[in-house]
Amino acid sequence: MRLQAWQVGLDIQAGFARAIAVQRRRNGWQLRHWWQHPLPSFTLREGILHETAPLIAILSCWRKTLPTTFSLRITLPAQRIMQQRMAAPDPRLRDPARSAFIFAHAAKQFPLGMEHLVMDYRADPHGDNQVVVTAARQQEIQQWMECLSQAQLYPDAIELTPCALQVAAFAAGLPGDALLVHRLDDGFLWASPHSLPFQFGLSDDASEDLPLSERIRQQYRAAALCHSECFFSGASPLPAMQCWSPLSAIAQLSAPLPVNPGDFAPAVGLALRQGDH
Repeated sequence: MRLQAWQVGLDIQAGFARAIAVQRRRNGWQLRHWWQHPLPSFTLREGILHETAPLIAILSCWRKTLPTTFSLRITLPAQRIMQQRMAAPDPRLRDPARSAFIFAHAAKQFPLGMEHLVMDYRADPHGDNQVVVTAARQQEIQQWMECLSQAQLYPDAIELTPCALQVAAFAAGLPGDALLVHRLDDGFLWASPHSLPFQFGLSDDASEDLPLSERIRQQYRAAALCHSECFFSGASPLPAMQCWSPLSAIAQLSAPLPVNPGDFAPAVGLALRQGDH
């Protein structure tokens, strides 16, 4: 059997860069590499790259620890993603006309014109014949690509952080109705269960009078269908939340392992993500 290339998930957030590399084996996934590095506080603010030179230097050193060939997947900061939900067009409309119709309709709801956006959409399998359109600023994606290329890193796929969380949760065997909460270095990200309508959101902190889990349930439109507890990827659980480890999705592990494996949930989801075709 031909040896499969490493699949590497790189998650860059305010405060830290984290990566997981896996390799497919006959008996499941094998963890080949994990890495985390603190970032200067001015590198990333509210999802926007401000000072790239330190990040390029850090990533360049990390690149030297990787094999010559691998599949790199990265996330886009959730803070910079725009999202709209709309009714799906007539199913008789086929691509490319279908995509053009969806993007033109959704673009009217975004603050920038189509020429300044990179857009994608997915049918919501549980969303009453709806599609979810996500958009990112083309200029910001280009900035990320230039930063990575200077470190000799060339992503094969760009994914949304909440979608990477869902992949990791599914692979780890979490219930299909589990609301996901992930601790970022500057707040909390929540993502809908992988078997329910797609939605995500951000919270700055958990210090308000209403518990974070209750605030999330108020925001998520299908909360009535969810598990009674949220599933938390972080160092210590918050009230009404269960901790889970994304490393349980990887069959073959060897020490040393991360002290707080929950921090690596997006990176694990990226590494396990199927490639684009």
